[in-house]
Amino acid sequence: MKKIKILLELIFQRKMNIYRRILRTALWGSCVTFVVMGGIFLASIFVLQSELQEQNRALSEKVGDYMEAAVQEEVKDGLTETTVLRARLVQRLLLGCSYSVELLANKMGDILQHRETYIPKTLPVANDEEVADYVPYVYYSPELVKQGISPKLQQEIAAVSAIENEFKHVSHRYYGSILAASKHGYLIRMDMLDGDKMGGLLCHEPLRSSYNYLSREWYQETVKAGKLIFTEPYMASYGKKCISICAPYHDAEGIAGVVVADVDTDYICRRMQSDEVDDSEFSFVMDKEGVVIISPKQEGAFAADGMNKNLRQAENSALAATAERMIAGEKGIALVEADGIEYYLAYAPLPGSEWSLGTVIDTAGITVKGDQAEAAVVADFKQYSMVLRDYFLFIVVGVVILFVMLLYLILKRNVQMARGFAVPINFLTDGVREIAAGNLQRKLYLKTGDELETLAESFNQMTEELTASMERLAKTTAQKERIETELSVGTRIQTGLLPAGQNPFPKRKDFDLAAMMKPAREVGGDFYDFYFLDEHHLAITVADVSDKGVPAALFMVIAKTMLKENLLFAGSPERLGDVFVKTNNSLIRSNKENMFVTVFCGVLDTLSGEFIYVNAGHNPPLIRQSGRYRYLEKAQHPVMGALEDLPYCTERLHLQEGDAIFLYTDGVTEARNEGRKFFGEQRLLRTLSAAGGRAEQGIESVYQAVREYAGEAAPSDDITMLELVYYGSSERMD
Repeated sequence: MKKIKILLELIFQRKMNIYRRILRTALWGSCVTFVVMGGIFLASIFVLQSELQEQNRALSEKVGDYMEAAVQEEVKDGLTETTVLRARLVQRLLLGCSYSVELLANKMGDILQHRETYIPKTLPVANDEEVADYVPYVYYSPELVKQGISPKLQQEIAAVSAIENEFKHVSHRYYGSILAASKHGYLIRMDMLDGDKMGGLLCHEPLRSSYNYLSREWYQETVKAGKLIFTEPYMASYGKKCISICAPYHDAEGIAGVVVADVDTDYICRRMQSDEVDDSEFSFVMDKEGVVIISPKQEGAFAADGMNKNLRQAENSALAATAERMIAGEKGIALVEADGIEYYLAYAPLPGSEWSLGTVIDTAGITVKGDQAEAAVVADFKQYSMVLRDYFLFIVVGVVILFVMLLYLILKRNVQMARGFAVPINFLTDGVREIAAGNLQRKLYLKTGDELETLAESFNQMTEELTASMERLAKTTAQKERIETELSVGTRIQTGLLPAGQNPFPKRKDFDLAAMMKPAREVGGDFYDFYFLDEHHLAITVADVSDKGVPAALFMVIAKTMLKENLLFAGSPERLGDVFVKTNNSLIRSNKENMFVTVFCGVLDTLSGEFIYVNAGHNPPLIRQSGRYRYLEKAQHPVMGALEDLPYCTERLHLQEGDAIFLYTDGVTEARNEGRKFFGEQRLLRTLSAAGGRAEQGIESVYQAVREYAGEAAPSDDITMLELVYYGSSERMD
């Protein structure tokens, strides 16, 4: 405040000594000079920045337009080059196929003229049996079958069957079939119809009994030409479009037949189409008449759909003129329109044939690439503008810093005084920030001899106490996580010890049973059990240990195991009371924690409906007879595990068709809501009476009712239920 007062006095006070007048004059002169010079400099900087940004924008537009045009030219040049390369690729593919066909034709001629050097073979006959893919076979034409096969011809067929290995050697995934058709009415063929599961094509009707290849155009044209020929694409008998490559083979008398390889046009399309381009670019093959014969398109002007659409007669004059140039064997690129879309069409002749290959790309795709190039250039210039702006900002900041430094020199004394206070405070601030970031080992040491030193010592003491507290918390957290892990394992173990409660006997129609156990903690002391003593005696058990948690769970396992083993050993429901006496005495001898368990156990005779049971201090079950539930109020025996040698007597019920027994623990009736009121036996009776007839419906209805009644209140005890519905022995499955 004193410094501000001095500054205000320097500015506004009229009467002052000479020292203050000189100081005020110097202060005003320096400030006015700095403000004027700084204003002029900053104004010049901003004007220069604005001019450079405008020039940058204009230049980016010009360069962007140039890049768009350059990209279009590059794409067009690349399209022409791609077309030439694809034409050569198709040529090599067809030449390879032609070489294989001529090789097979020469081999057939050699076999016919030098039979003695070949071992006769016997191939499957398609007229008589089914043949698999990639298996050569013999087929006899209807005329040959009609006139009969002479022994001499049979010997010839056996000799030329040696071509089998050559068929397999030249087979490729792009062949549909390979065959050698003799002028005598037989042929040797191998079909390669992957995925169609047809096997040999001529093994199936109607071709088996009617295929006369001697009248087919491919055979007659090849014999007439006397050399290798290519057919026009056609739809083969096996449903795929193909081109047949045919070559004659000779015997001593002249042409003896024709070798044919069917090439899948879809394979040629796939070879023409690059995996790196989208659907906007594709290639097609056009014949010498101007008809598209091979194309990946299924419809449109460039589709090879068998409609013999002539591109020379296209509505678009540019497309028609381009088709004429393609027929003339020229190479180039043109802008055409087809199907309402504008394309660039690059074309080149297919070497070794009268066909031409064209590659088409949607001009929209080129425009997009040009736009992308233009956008990239504009983005670069924009980035440059941002860099330039940052540079100007840096200059402005530098000027401001220089201005501040000059003022700092003028007010150096004041800054020096302030520094004496600011340095230790900044030191404390940095230290506290580092401590807050988590570095509790940081210590703050100040030797100022004032309150700041005391504050630093207080911070050091606080970090030491905080470190100790965090170590204690880490140990406590680790111990808690270990306990939770062990309890989780215990939950899984306890669940695994109980039989599946939902539809445990799906094949039994004479009764229906369902059970559920929901512990109040991770593990609980309730349990249920059910098992067969023999073919038609079903034992059911529900019990409640007097405690909760891990000790109760361990005692539950012991009680469950002892009761089941003793009952199975007894083998008869008539001895159920003795089983309880024996189990009670065994529990007392091993019960050092003075725990006890309430148990209800009964055995149902599934043939007669007789139900023998013992209730050792457990909640009274509910029984449904004639469609109505009621509590089974019978004399209860003492709990198990309390006193030794107590007597337990059995009691009996006779269940009719549709009767049911519902067992539960006090976790159901003693469940409390948020007002600490019990669920109660009457509410249980009403809920169960309103449930469905099946056991699982009753269990689920009661559980949902208990959950809704409890609301947000935590469960105070384990919840265990078991219901057995008896349907009578007449409904029992075989």
